[in-house]
Amino acid sequence: MAIIDIYEMVPVLTVAITAAATILAVIVTSFFNLRVARFNIDAQHHQKSIELKLLKIEELFFLFDKWVNFTNIYLLHLRCYKGKLEFMQVMELIKEQTLLAPGDAQKYRMIMDIHFPSLKVAYLPVDEARKLIVPYFSSPSENKLSVQEFVNHQIAFEQACDLFKSKVSLLAHELLGINSKFPSKKTG
Repeated sequence: MAIIDIYEMVPVLTVAITAAATILAVIVTSFFNLRVARFNIDAQHHQKSIELKLLKIEELFFLFDKWVNFTNIYLLHLRCYKGKLEFMQVMELIKEQTLLAPGDAQKYRMIMDIHFPSLKVAYLPVDEARKLIVPYFSSPSENKLSVQEFVNHQIAFEQACDLFKSKVSLLAHELLGINSKFPSKKTG
């Protein structure tokens, strides 16, 4: 009877072993599919994060460039210091400029502060150079400032802006994985 019982159990054991092997295969396959799906989700998240950062870098670069072009109003003031324009003419010309929308300067600073705090240090020379130019935005008859110092401060401001733009570009290249070295501008 023991042998007959064993022969009767063979189909049940075969079905049980087959079922267990099938369930184990499904579990293993699901585990590896889950790992692949997780890897793909992480890769997609990383790619979207890079794309968002690149969009923010482009926006930062664009807004900063607009701000720099708007701050070229110092060239109008320089013409005033050289006696080619009256101060009131400069003020009228400045009112006519519409390069910078309200809030654009704050927006590029906000983008830099929130998304790229590492650029704050690179931006400090721009801020310092800007502070040196601001006193020249008043009438030369009132402040009696030197034209040559104005020119020197204006050149320093432009150089600081160019250096900052190159740092922003370098950050974009680093995000893209491009290892390029920008040639440094020689000043002198």
